[in-house]
Parts: sequence; structure tokens; C-alpha cells
Amino acid sequence: MKAIRLVVLAVGLFMTVLLGGCAKAPPAPESSTPAQSNRNAAQTNSSATDLAATPLYAKTIRGDVERAGLAIMMAQDSVKQQRWDEAVTQLREAKTQVESALTKKPRVNEEFEALRDALIRTTKATENREDVQQQFRDLQARIGALKTFTSQ
Repeated sequence: MKAIRLVVLAVGLFMTVLLGGCAKAPPAPESSTPAQSNRNAAQTNSSATDLAATPLYAKTIRGDVERAGLAIMMAQDSVKQQRWDEAVTQLREAKTQVESALTKKPRVNEEFEALRDALIRTTKATENREDVQQQFRDLQARIGALKTFTSQ
């Protein structure tokens, strides 16, 4: 009987320690000091600067290439889902981005013109609902090459 009480007491003590040790601490109160406010403002400004620094949002040739690549990927996904009109819209957006890059006089002008011509051919084939998977692979390869050229 004494042994059973001792075991129950030991298990009870063990469970108390275990549950007490795993309890979540209360959240720290938020400080509203001017220093804390300045740190929060600096973090907000930093994230806005980071967003502007990403190539996708940059008003540069690299940004044009990134946006064109994104539009091509979205068009390819739309074709897979048989949303042909949306695919055509995305391909036209990609062409617009390539033409924007061409106005900035890139040193790889011929590659941009070749991409624009490939986009025109792919857009026409998509409008006719033809099989365009090979053309999308070609577009992706061209975008990849331009990303390499423009990152240097």
C-alpha cells in the first residue's frame, strides 16, 4: 500500500513538473517607446526598399526580362488549363515588356528582337489553339539566356 502511494506521488510530481515546464510563457508587452517606434519604422522602410530592389519591380532591362518571363510562365499555365484568351493576354503582356526593353537600347538587341518574333509566332498559334508546348520551351530558353546576359 505504501509502495502504491509512493508510485502515485512520484507520477503526480513528474506530471506536474512536465506540464509546468512545457507551459508557454506569456507574450512580452509591446513597448511603445520612441526607440521601438523608430525600429519598427526602419523595418518598414527596409522592406519597401527590398521590394523596390527586386528585379521584377525594377524599371530596368533586367526588370523587363523578369516581367516578360513571368508573363510567359503564366501564359503557359493558362494553356495547360485551356484558358486560351488569358494565355494570349499574357503573351501580349510579355511582348510589351520586351518592346519596353528594346526602347532602352540593350546591348543584346538581336536577342530581344528574336524573342519578340517568337512571342508573335506563339501568340498567333495560341489564338488558333494549336499545340504550343515546344514554342513555350523555346520562349523559356530565350528568357533564360536574356536573364544571363542582363545580369552581367
